[in-house]
Amino acid sequence: MYEKYLPGNLLIWQEFEDGVREFVNWAKDQKIYMNGEKIRCPCRKCRNRVFKTTDEVMFDICMKGFMEGYYNWTAHGEAQVIEYYDDPPAPVSVETPVAPNVATHWGDVEQMNWDQRMVYDAAGPHFFSAHPNPEPVGACSSFSTDGTEASPSSYSYDVSRLSDRFFDVVRAADQSLYNGCDESQLSAVARLVNIKAENNMSERCYDQVSQWASDLLPRDHTLPPDYYNTKKLIQDLGLPIEKIHACKNGCMLYWKDDIGLEYCKFCGDLRYKPTMDRNPQSKKSPYAVFRYLPLIPRLQRLYASPAMAKYMTWHACHQTEEGSMCHPSDTEAWRHFDKSYPDFTVEPRNVRLALCTNGFAPHGQYGCTYSCWPVILTPYNFPPGICMKPEYMFLTMAIPSPSNPKRCIDIYLEPLIKELLQLWHTGVLTHDHATNQAFMMRAALRWTINDLPAYGMASGWSTTGIMGCPVCMEDTQAFRLQYGRKACYFDYHRQFLPHDHPYRRNKRSFTKNQQERKIARPRLTGDEIRRRVEQYVRQLKNF
Repeated sequence: MYEKYLPGNLLIWQEFEDGVREFVNWAKDQKIYMNGEKIRCPCRKCRNRVFKTTDEVMFDICMKGFMEGYYNWTAHGEAQVIEYYDDPPAPVSVETPVAPNVATHWGDVEQMNWDQRMVYDAAGPHFFSAHPNPEPVGACSSFSTDGTEASPSSYSYDVSRLSDRFFDVVRAADQSLYNGCDESQLSAVARLVNIKAENNMSERCYDQVSQWASDLLPRDHTLPPDYYNTKKLIQDLGLPIEKIHACKNGCMLYWKDDIGLEYCKFCGDLRYKPTMDRNPQSKKSPYAVFRYLPLIPRLQRLYASPAMAKYMTWHACHQTEEGSMCHPSDTEAWRHFDKSYPDFTVEPRNVRLALCTNGFAPHGQYGCTYSCWPVILTPYNFPPGICMKPEYMFLTMAIPSPSNPKRCIDIYLEPLIKELLQLWHTGVLTHDHATNQAFMMRAALRWTINDLPAYGMASGWSTTGIMGCPVCMEDTQAFRLQYGRKACYFDYHRQFLPHDHPYRRNKRSFTKNQQERKIARPRLTGDEIRRRVEQYVRQLKNF
C-alpha cells in the first residue's frame, strides 16, 4: 500500500487509495492519540508533526505520499515493542531521536535543575524510565493500571508517542549556553520568555534583546537569535490548543459532525471570508476562530509533576478543628456529595472543579467596544494556599465576540462539557508521580461562580424582569412599581424562613398588615430541569 503510482505511469494505484482509507479509518478510532477530532498527518511534508482532519490527511497522503520508513503506525496507536535486556545497547548518535540516550546523566529526580524538572514534568516519568540503564532517571520503574511495578530489563516503551522536536527540548536542558557556562540553553530561553510575558514585551523588542545578548556571548553560544526560533524550541513543553471555527453570529461551532459545513445551519451565513483566489486548494480564512484549551492534559500534568502530585489528596487527609472552615472540603455540601456518590469518593485523587466566567472590556473605557468572556476552571483538591493562586486557575477558553455571548454561551461550552462528561462517567488513565501508579482519574464540576447576569447566561434562565429569580421561576411574588415599572422583590424572602419564625407573623416591619404563610417551592433537580428544556427547539436566529 506504500507504492503510490502504477509502474511506468503516473496513475495512482487503487491498492494505495484503499490502504490510505484503511489507515485513516483505523487512526480515527485511536482516540488517545488524537487531538480532538484530528489525527497526525504522516505525509512526507508533515511527518506526524501536524494534527489535521481525516479528509486533509487523506488528501495530503494522496498528493505527497507516506513519509519514509513509516511502516509501523506507532504515532497513531499501533504498538511498537522495544525490549531492553541486561546488556547495554550499542551507542546511538546524538542526532537519532531516541529519548533514553539523551538523559543518561540526569541522575535522581530530586537533584535535577529547574529546567530539567520542567522537561521531566512535560514528558512524564514513563518517558525517562524507558532508559536501558538499571537506574533510570528518578529511579522510576514502569507502571501498570493495577499499580504493580515491572522490571526495567523487560520494559517496553513507545518512543514515537512524542514528536521529534521534543527530543530537541531534552537536549536543550542538557546543553550549556556556551562552553563552561552553568546555565543551560533551555533555562536561558525560559527566563527570557518569562521576562517577555511579565513585561508585555513585543516580539520586535525580544528579537533586539536576543541579538544584543548574542553579540555579548562567545561565538559558540546556543541562544536562539529571535523569538521565532525560541518558540520552535519550547513549543512542545506547552499544552495543546484546539482551533475551532465558529459562526460569526455565535450560532454554532464547526466541529464533530458539522466540521465540513460551509454555511451556518441556523442563520445561513458563510463560514469563510470571500476571496479572489480561484484555487480550490488555497487556505480559507474563517470569520471567527474559537480557541479551546483542553482540560484533561492539564489535570494529568498536575499528577505528572513531582511538586504538585502530593497535594492532590490534601482535601481527603487534612484535619480541621470542629466548628471552623478553612476549605470547601470542611462544608456540609462537600460531605453530602461524598455520601451521594461513594464510587467517586472512594478514589481521593479524583478532581473536584469549580467553574467561573464573566465578561470584561480588555481595552478599558477609552478603547473600542469589545467584551471578552474567559471561562476558568479551578481544582479544589489543593490546600487553600495553592488552589487560589493564578497558575492553578486554568483558562479553558476565551469566547470571541464584540459583545457578551448571551444565550449562545452554551454553544462555546460544548467542547468543555464533552470533556467533563468523559471525566465524570469513564475517566482517563493517569500516572500519579507521588505513588508511581496509574489510576483512572475522574472529575466532578462542583460549583459555578458568577455574578447574577453571568449566572443567567450560564444557566439559561433570564435573571431580569418579574421572573428573574432562578429558584422561584414562574411561581414568583415579585411585582412592578406603579410609576417606575421596575421589577421589585420587596418582602419576597420571608417565604424561605422556617414555618414558626416570628418574622412570618410580623405585620409592621414588612408589608403592612400581611403575614407570610406560603412555603417556598423546592429547588428543581438537574433531571427535572432537563425534562423541562428538552421540549424546546433551539432558535438562535434574530435573537
